[in-house]
Parts: sequence; C-alpha cells; structure tokens
Amino acid sequence: MRDSPSLPDTNLEGCNAGFTYDDVVKELYLGLLERSADDSGFESYLEALRRGAHLRDIIRNMVASGEFQTRNNSARALSIVLPDLTKLYPDKYVRKGSDSAIFEVSSDNDFALMESLIVKNRYYDSFGAWAPEIDLDKRVTAAIVRGLCARSCIELGCFTGSVLSLLAEQGVDVYGVEISHLAFLLAHANIHEKIRFGNLLELHFDIVYDVFLGMDVLEHLNPLHLSRYIARIAELVKRDGFAYINSPMFGTDDVFGTVFEAYLPEWQQAGEDDFWRYMHCDAKGWPMHGHLVWASPRWWENAFLHHRLVRDRNIEAVLHTLLEPFFETVAPARRSFFVLRHCDFTPDVEIVGRHLSSTISPVMTGLTA
Repeated sequence: MRDSPSLPDTNLEGCNAGFTYDDVVKELYLGLLERSADDSGFESYLEALRRGAHLRDIIRNMVASGEFQTRNNSARALSIVLPDLTKLYPDKYVRKGSDSAIFEVSSDNDFALMESLIVKNRYYDSFGAWAPEIDLDKRVTAAIVRGLCARSCIELGCFTGSVLSLLAEQGVDVYGVEISHLAFLLAHANIHEKIRFGNLLELHFDIVYDVFLGMDVLEHLNPLHLSRYIARIAELVKRDGFAYINSPMFGTDDVFGTVFEAYLPEWQQAGEDDFWRYMHCDAKGWPMHGHLVWASPRWWENAFLHHRLVRDRNIEAVLHTLLEPFFETVAPARRSFFVLRHCDFTPDVEIVGRHLSSTISPVMTGLTA
C-alpha cells in the first residue's frame, strides 16, 4: 500500500485535512469493520477517492456492505435478553434446578402460550439457536439433497440460506421459508430473493419440489398443529420426490438406533404413541433450543404415515453407511433423520445410492470413522 497526497478539503468535510487517502481508508476499515484493509478493498476505495468521490459516499458504501450489516446485526442479535419464565409462570413448572426446569403442559392452551412467548420475545432472532456460517454440516446437507436427484428444493426454516446457497451454486432451483427477521438481513446474496417470510401453511407456491428439506425445524412447531404442516409437506413434494427430515427423536429406532434417550421419567411413563406434555427447559424456563415437540421415533413415523409419507429405510441405510464418519466425529445428532416418500412411489435404491455416493464422498474427504 503506497502513500498518497492529502485529501482535498472538498472531500474531507469535517476530517483532519492532514490525513492522506491511505490514512482515511485504513481508519474506515478499523472503525467500521474492525479489521485491517484487504488489498482489493483498499485499492478500490483509494481509487474512488482519487477520482473525486466524497468521503460521505465511501462511508455509506461501507455501511451498506454485507460485512458491516452482518457485524452490526450479529451484535444486536446477541444482545437479546430473554425473561425468566419460571418467575412469570411459576405454577407451570413441576421441577426447577440450577440449570434446567420441566414445563408441564396441563392443557392445550399451554402449547399456544409457549409458542406465543417464543415469537413475542424474538427467540429465533438470537444466534444462540442458529448458526449462519457455511460449515461441514451445511455442505453435507446440500450433498444429501443433490444426491436425492434434486433439481428443485424447498427448505423450511432455512435461516440465512446457507444450504440453499450451496445448492443454488450447483444449479438447483431453491426456495426458502423463514420466520426470523434477522435471517433476511443476513441472508446469502445469491438466494436472498428466494426466501419468503411467513407460515408454510399460508404461503402459495407455483410448483412442487423434488426435495423438501427440514433440518431441526419441525420440532419447533406446536404439536397440536403439526399434522397440518405434514399435510402441506406432502402437497409440496413431487410424486417421485423426497422429504428429508432431521429432528431430535427420543428413544430407539430400528434404523438409526438410540440417538437421544427418553430420559425424563414422565416421558417413559407416557409411552411412545403420543407426543409428550413435559418440556425440558433451561434454567429460565425456555424449552431447550426452542423445541415444542418432544416425542419418540415411532410417534414421528406414524405422524408422517398418516399423510401417506413413508420412510424409505433402504435409502436411509445407504446414507448411514456413507455418513458414518460424519456422524461419529462431527454431528452425532444428525443420525436421527427420515427419508420420506409418497407411499405409491418406489425409487430405484441402487440408482439413488450411486447418486448419493457421488455427491457425499467429495465432502467427506479427510473424515474417518
């Protein structure tokens, strides 16, 4: 980075006239982005100033950048302070310890109460619940979708669209549905216009999709309304398409084993045939990770079967074999997934398996079981 002449007075407008072009650009990077200037950005802003751009326009440009918006809104998200529900609704909690509490749903209205508190207090506008970066988990998920022969994909609860961004780069026609306002501020640029804010039940779609994707999202819905959402998912999946669902399921499954124990005695007593009316919460009474549905794999499977979406255990088995190193070393909770299809569609498992292997193997390089 080379030195340059002092800025003309007409460009400074309130700044120290002894500053050089170099000084100002460096200070803007440190002040607004809290880092040193990269070479390409430095030269770009330097050239703009040399050509007569006003300092105010340079500042506006930097403030409008995705990097500044991400930093600014991340700080705002992290500043969200949730109230202590155990103090506001003490009678709703049957047990309270130093680091957790158990919320009892004594009536259906209690589900609506917790759901409304989550929305009112902007629970999902906090990075404590979601991660916006593109990491190995997102790359594996995108590889699964592509391996399911997807030319189109709709994702519920896409947040900033990390998986959709990866899919779009591979030529997949993508669409996202999200309820976090923060997600729209931080959405990846290449799919920003492909995300819609709102309720899946109320949005209209012009097409049906090869793959419906729901990663850690359905458990956040009110279980009393979940059947309507599953019916909508069935409508949005092509007759020869798939729904890929990952949710925490408590108890033992014949395909993925036991990922999460049914550890509360109230759950064990209630059995596996219905969702449970005792929510495991944090010390302030908020459901862990915002989950409203706590249930066994058997209950989840029957909920989908009611709408003629059946598990393809053969494809699930292929995925477990391909992803075992990932599950073992990176994300064991991802084991509890379903690959669902319409009951009148029987895919060629050998063909799908080859597709899955071709898309998953490259992102698994370096992982060992």
